[in-house]
Amino acid sequence: MGPKFKWDMFVTSFIPLWISIIVIDIWGIIDYSIANWNKCNSTFENLMELLYGNLLLVMTIITIVVLVISSMMNIKKFLKERNADAHKPKGKIVVARRANKLSSEFLLAYILPMIAFDFGDIKNIVLFVIYFAVLAILCIRNNNVYTNIYLEFLGYKMYDCDIECKVMESTHNYTNSLIISPNDLTTAIDNEIPYWDFENYIYIILCDEEGENE
Repeated sequence: MGPKFKWDMFVTSFIPLWISIIVIDIWGIIDYSIANWNKCNSTFENLMELLYGNLLLVMTIITIVVLVISSMMNIKKFLKERNADAHKPKGKIVVARRANKLSSEFLLAYILPMIAFDFGDIKNIVLFVIYFAVLAILCIRNNNVYTNIYLEFLGYKMYDCDIECKVMESTHNYTNSLIISPNDLTTAIDNEIPYWDFENYIYIILCDEEGENE
């Protein structure tokens, strides 16, 4: 798995944060507009004053929108390419348990503390970029990018599974593997599922040859 896909997964994991920042920034722009709209002689001058007075907020919103949308498109394209692979490996689900707490723990540990930054202040933005960059390096290097809010929105859920896979004509059993799947794997015990090896002991369920999930 390349670093680009890991970066896209990392970025889309913070969708609740990006939405919160956009809402806060738009709120600030509206408040500024209400307080200053009639200070100029024409609508155009008012709009220019609004833009100039909130340039940092507007740039923040545009940057976030472009970053998130491009990452979402890259993830969908990447998974589509993997689904189109005619030789997808398959594994048999031996044990499957829902990993319910991973997303909420990620939300509380990483996303909520970042909302405290003031994104209308350049100093706070610089501090946020430094913090976010360090966190990205650590998460990508340690492959901690599987807790993905975007995939949750697409209907994927995380399961703690034991899976039996064939490697070089030999059968291997992998315990406590994390599998990201759009299907309920607790009802797929002893069934074979096509997968993509996301990273060691982490898998994403793919579509079968007919384009439907197992």
